[in-house]
Order: sequence, then structure tokens, then C-alpha cells
Amino acid sequence: MLDVWSEKTGYNFGTFEEGITTSIPLPLKSLTVSEISDLKFTIISGHLPPGLTIKNLNVQGAPIEVARPTVFEFVIRATKISTNEISDRTYSITVEGADEPIIITEEDLLPVGPNQTFFILDSSPVNFQIDAIDYDTSTGQKLNFFIDDSNGTLPPGLSMDRNGLITGFIDPLLAIPIVFRDGGFDEQGYDAYAFDFGIRPDNGFDSFKFDSITFDYSAPYRGPRKLNRNYEFIVTITDGDTYVKRRFRIYVVGEDYLRADNSILKVGTNAYLASSSSLRVPIWRTPMNLGVLRANNYHVIKLDIYDVVDFNTVQYYLEESNPDSSLSKLPLGMKLDIVNGEVFGLVPYQSSIYNDYNFTVTATRFGNDNETASSSRTFSVRILGEIDSNMTWVTNTYLGSIGANFISNLKIQASSSLSNPIIEYNILEGTLPPGLTLEKTGEITGRIRQYSQNQDEGLTTFFDIDPITNQRISNQTFDNGETGFDRTYKFIVRASDQVNYSSIDREFTLDIDTPNDRLYSNLYITTYMPLDKRELYKNLVDNEQVFPQSHIYRFNDPNFGIRKDLRVLIYAGIETKESAEYISIIGLNHKKKRLRFGEVKMAKAKTPGTNQVVYEVIYVEMIDSMDFNDRHLPLVNENSPTSTNPLTADLSNYIWNSEGKNLFISKKEPFLPRPFENVTIDRTNVFASDPKQKKRYPSTIYNWRQRIRYHKDITGTNLLTEQNFLPLWMRSFQDNREELGFTLALPLCYCNPNMSSDILLNLKNYFYINNFDFKLLDYTVDRYIIDSVSGYGNDKYLVFKNQEATI
Repeated sequence: MLDVWSEKTGYNFGTFEEGITTSIPLPLKSLTVSEISDLKFTIISGHLPPGLTIKNLNVQGAPIEVARPTVFEFVIRATKISTNEISDRTYSITVEGADEPIIITEEDLLPVGPNQTFFILDSSPVNFQIDAIDYDTSTGQKLNFFIDDSNGTLPPGLSMDRNGLITGFIDPLLAIPIVFRDGGFDEQGYDAYAFDFGIRPDNGFDSFKFDSITFDYSAPYRGPRKLNRNYEFIVTITDGDTYVKRRFRIYVVGEDYLRADNSILKVGTNAYLASSSSLRVPIWRTPMNLGVLRANNYHVIKLDIYDVVDFNTVQYYLEESNPDSSLSKLPLGMKLDIVNGEVFGLVPYQSSIYNDYNFTVTATRFGNDNETASSSRTFSVRILGEIDSNMTWVTNTYLGSIGANFISNLKIQASSSLSNPIIEYNILEGTLPPGLTLEKTGEITGRIRQYSQNQDEGLTTFFDIDPITNQRISNQTFDNGETGFDRTYKFIVRASDQVNYSSIDREFTLDIDTPNDRLYSNLYITTYMPLDKRELYKNLVDNEQVFPQSHIYRFNDPNFGIRKDLRVLIYAGIETKESAEYISIIGLNHKKKRLRFGEVKMAKAKTPGTNQVVYEVIYVEMIDSMDFNDRHLPLVNENSPTSTNPLTADLSNYIWNSEGKNLFISKKEPFLPRPFENVTIDRTNVFASDPKQKKRYPSTIYNWRQRIRYHKDITGTNLLTEQNFLPLWMRSFQDNREELGFTLALPLCYCNPNMSSDILLNLKNYFYINNFDFKLLDYTVDRYIIDSVSGYGNDKYLVFKNQEATI
């Protein structure tokens, strides 16, 4: 047993303050330098206080914030590196320093009034935040604000939430009854009326020296009709462990106190500003969006402001322009009543579906001596034309069935009596199968995930693992496969017209087929042209005049729309395997290759078994110069030897001649013969039986596909192919009643039925005007793009490299 500790289990390092840099020596016995260098210390259980770490035989760092004094227990293991001996001890460290909340808002009067004045008129709105900070909130604590029952009260009408925000409208102060008169001493019956509002005159007989003015002199004064009030309260703030309190006041003033004829208002109080006014700025209650109104009807819209009592006169004015400098215009036929703020009138017949109007109204409150206070608001209203918006569903309730892992072409559709309707679709209840999405246009895009990928959910499936192929095989062993799985999805969709005037709901049902127990992948190629050539292609596909959005099929669907990625399909629906399996496929017959551009063509995609066109595709035919229509080069071609020196390879990867002499040593420059190519020990296209290199492996698209199709895995089994992963347009009968089958093509766009002729004409004009030709582009490829491999659902690259392949 390793003996290095000077303290037993249970030892506490001490109490340390949070946030303070600390260095605590480990409790070790006296050790030599060599002994120390042979030790390693690790935490194997519990944890040090956050912010501390073991370094150089010390626990050092700065403990981070703790909510309350906290004891951290941990087990340190000392390991002798040379002998692997260990010794464990359980120790602890106490961290304290729980912080009290710090109140930032100054004590006493709160600046709740306009422009942060320390008073506020009654019947006015308040929105004031009491600020506080607490460093312990970093540990998860939250501050809570409240006013204890015995700690005062807010002005009536106001409330404070748990975050310290005071909001509401102050209830109006009551006027003093006239019978209270001045409230002077002995002028009323004892205890009959309140006395504290009485104001003693300070400019009369008792205010001057004896005999300095005439007997019984007194200057007139006017007391306020309302009594100003100070509302005092104590706010308590807690973080759950500690409490702090602070006293505040809100000074509420009656509006008659801020008048020039108030002779008791003192200038030296510093509570009022010269700009203080008894007038309240109008506060709008009517929202900015007035909604939707029908044309050919009489309408009244009340523009309302907040008034809890009868204040001064308010008038309403229509501004000439809005804040954004646009014209401030009421709907046709409507007027503004400047006295009561009503917008009223008969809106005439309107032929358009809808018109939007924006107008700005200013509410001005008038006081004495032409004093005013104003507030403006911009309103918007939509006027619907005298039309009916009747909606009906075109798509049946049952959407049919769709195979898992296949691209969806489904779409739901409703119709409206509006001309050129824009209908939006949203799911109200239920869900789509995993991998599918309902677009606002009604298109159901994506592909159903049969199995979960990259943490995305898949369908519920019970399966076995094939012990030979390590593939999943759907199986139900609990009742001999009698029980089926729920492969039916139901969801409710709401279709709404563009003015949100009418809508219609429908429940749809979609069945899911799972015909395959395996996943399948697709192999593509793409080119990485120089920037100037890529710019040529980008200018073409981004041209709205060539590819109008209204002509494009599923414009926002990544599987359709306008194709900008320059991808060409090489093989569709090959069984999904690990990356290494595909690398072995491309070890032969694969080299960097350049394809030629052919003609621009069109093809139709039709619903299987029918003549109904789903979409049309415009593509550029791609040509491999080494493929000749139906005549193809063989996978292996044996020619006469091209070298008189038989070749062998060793682990050093040098090339040797027949006499066993190293060509790089026996010859010197400039007579050093160049080897025809580098030979490595892992090459699969160089054979000991073919030392003079008679065999060649032609690199053609046809041979690429053959290598994929007939590849055998480690068990000697061919990879499976699923024909239905071939794009629909390649599997559809064209107008000549022939199915295209696999076509080496670069798709330019997918368009709606009967729209391809327009786009083809646009392309012809573009080529002529811009002197464009696809032959100006360079389509050279040196890799595959595979859309999924085992355990990884995104694109991967398989690069060709001198007959070898790497990822």
C-alpha cells in the first residue's frame, strides 16, 4: 500500500471565501523530489469546488460563487506511476460567501413621473423597475421582490410583481368636500372632519413683525381641492437565503396642485420642475391594428384614450403624413370626428380583394391658458372588397400510402372563390410521419425516416440483427408476426385565404409502407469549377427571367426546385454500408474524369401506373467520351505489355527491375528512367501474375456503375439495389412511350406540368443574348458524394486517387 498522506480520511482543508484566489497544499508526508515526480493525483469520486484544480501538489484556483456555505467532499487518489500502487483519501473543502442582494434603486422618493420626476399625478400610468443585483444568481438562485403586510402599501391601482416591476394606473384622489372649508382649528366640530389638509397662511398678519402692517391684514390664497399623498412602503428582496429591505415613497399629486394660482406650492422643495404641468398626456387604449372591415358597409371605429375621471377637453386631429413619411389616409368614405375620436362613414364598393390603409391621429388635451399635451398613434386597417371568400377542399381525406425512405411528392390543396387566391396551410392537430414537413404552400416535403438517424426519430420498428451481414431485419417473435404496427398517421390541417377572412379544416390520413428492411444510399458526382466558370453557371440558375418562380415545381423543396449544386446521379438505391465498403468498390476503374455537356432536354415524371404528370424536369445530358451508346469498354482490358521491366513491390514501395537492382540507385540523372506509376503494397490492380502490366481498368461511367452493382461484400454477397430510388422521371414513360431508365444528366430545374416549354424558350434566348454555352464550363470530377453510410445520415466524400480511394 502506498503511504504518502499525512492526514486521514475526513480531513477538512478549511473554509475559503468564494471568488478569492487560493492555493492549498495537499496533506503529504515529506517526500524526495524523485518520489514526487513519480506520483500522480486524480479525483476519483465527488468533486472539488468549481474553480479549483490540483496542480503542483496544491489545490489552487478561485472558488466560484456558491448560494450558501457549502462543503465539497471528494476522493483523491495518489498513484505511483512506476509501480501502479495507489492510495485513496476522502477530504473536504468548505466554501462560503453567500452574497446578500444589492439594491441599486436609491432609497426614498421614486422617480416614477414623466421625465423621471419624483412625483406623479393621480390617474396616471406607472411602469417602474426597482433594480437589484445578486452575484449568487450565477448558481441558479433568483431574486424575489415583495412588500410585507406590515411594511406599507403602494398607491391604489398599482401592483409590484416578483421581479420588482411596479405597474398600473393610480386611482384618482378624492376631492375635498367644500364643507371642510379651511380646516382651521376650532372652525369645525371636534373630530368632525379631517384636519391634516388645512393650510396655515404664511403671508398674513402673523407672518410679519408687530405694527409693521395694518391690523388684520391677510393676503388671499387658494388651497388645493385634492390632498397630495405620500405612499411609503418597504420592499423586501430575497434570494432564498438572505433578505434585504429598503424604504421607498411614491408622491401622488392632484392635478390642481400644479396650477399657477396655487399659492401654497413652494419653489424651494426641488420636487417640481418648471416643465411640470397639471395636464396629462393622452394615453391611447385603442390598438394600432384596427383589424379587417368589409367594403360597401357603414363602419364606426372609436379611437379611445385612457381617462378615469373627467379631465380637460381632448380633440383629435388627422395628420397629413405617417412617421415613415407615407401618406396618412383614412379609408374611402370615412371621416374623423375631432371631438369624440370616432372614425366613421360608408365605405363604398371596392373591386379589389383588399386595400390597406395607414393613418396617424394626434390626441391633444387642452388646459388653462392654451396649455396643451399631445400624443400620436399610427393605425392600420384592411378593407375587404365586396366579394365572397368561400373555401372548399380539393384533396381527399385519404392521402394514400407512401414508402419509407422515399422522397415525398404529396400535396394537399383547397380552393377559394377569390381570384388568384393565396392559401396558407397549417397543422392544427396531430403530426406527420418523422422526416416529413407540411409547407405553407400545402406541399408535404422530405422523406420518411424508417430508422432514427443523427438523433432524429424514426418509425417504431422491432427488428433482429442478421449475424452475418450485421443488418437490421424486421421481425416480431412474440406472436409469430401476427401483430401489425400502426403505420397510419392522422392530422388536421387548416387552410386560410390570404386575407384571413375565411378558413376551412380537414383531417387527413396517410399510410406508411415499409417494404425494405435495409437502408439505401445514393451516389452522386459534382464538379468544383474555377470561380469564373462557377459564376457563369450561377448567373444562369439565379436568373428569374429564365426560371420564373411561378413555373417551378416545389420551389423551396431541397429535393426539387432550381438545382444549383451541379450534382449528377451515378447510382440510386444501393444498400447502405460502412464507408470502407464503398472505398473498396472504387478501388478499380475509378480515376479523375472529365465529362462533356450535351443537349438541354426535358422529361416528364408521371404517377406510376397512370399518365398523370407530376412534374417536368429540364436537364443537360452529360456525355462520357469513353462510352459509345450501347458499346462499352470492358471492366478489364488486356493489352500488350507497355514495360520491358517486370515489376514487383516491397514494403518500401520502391520499384525494382528484373535484375533485382534498384532503378533509383543504379541510374543517375539525367538517365534515371521514370517508372510508369507508383506501386504500393495495397494496390488491387497490380498482380504478381501480371508483372508486365498487361491489364488495364478503363475508367468509364458505365464501369463505375458496374463496379457498384456487382460488388460483393466480405461474405461474398452482392449489395442489394432498390430500383424505386431512381428518380421518378427516369422511371416514367415519356411521350414516345419509352421509359428513360438511368440517365447521366445534370438537372437544371423541376417545373410544374406544361411549363417546361416556356423555360426551354427562356434558356434559348438567354444563350443567344449572353453568348452562353455549357461547353464553356468544365465538368471534371474526382470523387463520389454519398448521401448516407452506416451510422451517419449526411453527405460523405469518397475521393478517387490514382486507382485508390480515400474519404
